[in-house]
Amino acid sequence: MNMKRIILLMIAVIGFNLSSWSQPDYTKITFRSNLPQYKKVKPELKGVNFNKDHIKNIISLLGSSFYSDNEIDDITEKVWLSFIDPEKFDFVFKDLAVRTIPNWNKKNVRGLIVVEPNPFLAEWTLAENESPYFQRALSLILSYYNLMEYSADAISAKQSLQKLLYTQNMSFRRTTSSDWTNTYLNSVNEELIKKDLITLVANGQYEYFVCEIDNKEELTKLFKKMNWKFITP
Repeated sequence: MNMKRIILLMIAVIGFNLSSWSQPDYTKITFRSNLPQYKKVKPELKGVNFNKDHIKNIISLLGSSFYSDNEIDDITEKVWLSFIDPEKFDFVFKDLAVRTIPNWNKKNVRGLIVVEPNPFLAEWTLAENESPYFQRALSLILSYYNLMEYSADAISAKQSLQKLLYTQNMSFRRTTSSDWTNTYLNSVNEELIKKDLITLVANGQYEYFVCEIDNKEELTKLFKKMNWKFITP
């Protein structure tokens, strides 16, 4: 392992531990769901084209420069539990689940922080079927560990690049009024390629990640097993 990789790993481990040890202040949160009821059945894994090893490979290809083997195993177990039992995941990993909610700690017009009590079960309830739920659950957890982001416009894309582990210390050009998510990330790729990195974005969606160019083909094949197509923007 070269010195650059060791330094990156040390920085990521510190961030990983701080994220793991801290937790939301639940005394300031009101838990209330907007759903009349949750799904009673668990997601069905029969017939899917992927398994836990495929998920681990995705996490490893995206995060092995930043997370240890034990941490990658830990993230994999979390993802898999969210797949097979969203309700149990929400209970066991409550802090993580809450933190995946966009703007979870923002106060509403009444000055209250109101949060869905079962974020992943709610996602499963709202999902049309297993495929979009599995994609959504994976994206939320990968985003929590700064390995994937979601950006619906160029401005948020620029901001979210400062969260991804590969790009958090890089600078990119300002956005323009003519930029969309894909056009901006396309220009970002012009800089990333110089560092043997590349951005891939979900086709027709707004999730994206940065990976090493050498891992691009393998990652696209792995995500395809989840009916998720990632392309160069």
